[in-house]
Amino acid sequence: MIKVQNVFFSYSDGDPSIKDITFSIKSGECVVICGKSGSGKSTILRTISGLAPVFYEGELKGKVEIDKQIPAELDSEERAKLFGVVFQDPRSQFFMNSVQDEICFAAENIGLSAHEIRQKLDEIVGFVGIEDLLSKDIDDLSSGQKQKVAIAASLILQPKVLILDEPTSNLDADGVKVLIKIIKKIKDRGISIIISEHRLEPFNEVVNRFLYIDRGMLREVWSKEDFERLDNESLSKLGLRPKTINKSTKNKKSNDLILDIESLSFHYKKTKLGIDDINLKLYKGEVVSLLGNNGAGKTTLCKVISGLLKENGGSIKYRGKVANRNLRNKFCYFVMQDADYQLYSDSVVSEISIGKKITEKFKKDMVDSLDAFSLNELKDRHPASLSGGEKQRVILAAAYCSDADVYILDEPTSGMDGDGLHSIIKWVKLLSEKGKIVVIITHDSLLAAATSDKFLYLEEGKQIKEGKKVLYEYN
Repeated sequence: MIKVQNVFFSYSDGDPSIKDITFSIKSGECVVICGKSGSGKSTILRTISGLAPVFYEGELKGKVEIDKQIPAELDSEERAKLFGVVFQDPRSQFFMNSVQDEICFAAENIGLSAHEIRQKLDEIVGFVGIEDLLSKDIDDLSSGQKQKVAIAASLILQPKVLILDEPTSNLDADGVKVLIKIIKKIKDRGISIIISEHRLEPFNEVVNRFLYIDRGMLREVWSKEDFERLDNESLSKLGLRPKTINKSTKNKKSNDLILDIESLSFHYKKTKLGIDDINLKLYKGEVVSLLGNNGAGKTTLCKVISGLLKENGGSIKYRGKVANRNLRNKFCYFVMQDADYQLYSDSVVSEISIGKKITEKFKKDMVDSLDAFSLNELKDRHPASLSGGEKQRVILAAAYCSDADVYILDEPTSGMDGDGLHSIIKWVKLLSEKGKIVVIITHDSLLAAATSDKFLYLEEGKQIKEGKKVLYEYN
């Protein structure tokens, strides 16, 4: 079905991104492409989909065929019928406001009749299991729901190939389980599936092969049995995420109470959703993970703590005194999940320097941050040219160079490879040693287990449990 033979691709402004790539995928097979951030995984997906060199300009050498057709030579309608694509952030591919309109968009675009569209809609909605979402607005959906809508929209024309880019990066544990079930059903239909991913273990149920890419070259091909035999040390040497991780040392926590959150509540006016009666004490040098499924209220709670939202009830005390939103904005640094919202400058170094006084201390922090997040080779690059994981590292490096007392990280390992995960763990430990409070919103049980002193579990906006052990069923 898919044949990639001796493929090289160079973007118009750079050296070859992928070199001499050769592999094939049969109908109904699932292949996962893995490797460090920036290794060329996304470029491989772009050459298969025809986006490179049609949309992403550059020079393509070698042969890419899908069902004996060359993607780059097809028009948009032919490509839409041949393969479906789901991006890492499904929001970036939505055109319509309602779920039903979005799913039908491609079918309407190629001129199918209303009767044909209705038939295809009913069939694909039942297949993916989103009957209850049809009348909803896309903006009101959770990350997992948006991804299911994107998958349904990509399948409505019954393509022969489905391409998924980092599909688990924004999903909770339940969402990952649902995704794997959907992939099984898609395979059973004989559709070939190619996935770029950092979190590999969940796909062992459905994968036929793992392709390991390093510096643009295909270095290893593993069966699922081969992958299962790889230990944590081997995975880490390859820059991949380990299967398990332990917290080596305790964080430098004191009895100095910095933040005292009492009976905190907030509700959005439109949906009435939010948080209720949250109580939490945070001490100097403490690291806490906020856990729970998508939509549980984790990000909302942190937006209130940092002053981005004003509480409806309760209080937040900072060093014993009630702190208003302006004060909270000053002592909190919020690192958003979507790095693009926090990137403004024309180089990595400039991005880290924005709004900061250039002192000797800052210069030292800058050097340390470039080293901690492996950004030295990228320091003169434009942030827009970086991969998702690389962008995330830039934002974290900028946060490292600030003088905040409380650091809030929203899914900091989303889109991160194994090296990135270990860098985040190292950075969190450095902040704790400096006496900083770190609050981590995460579905990543490896990150939570390796960094945190305690864990706060939220469900439907309510605090249901606080403890000192991570419960993996919540991650």
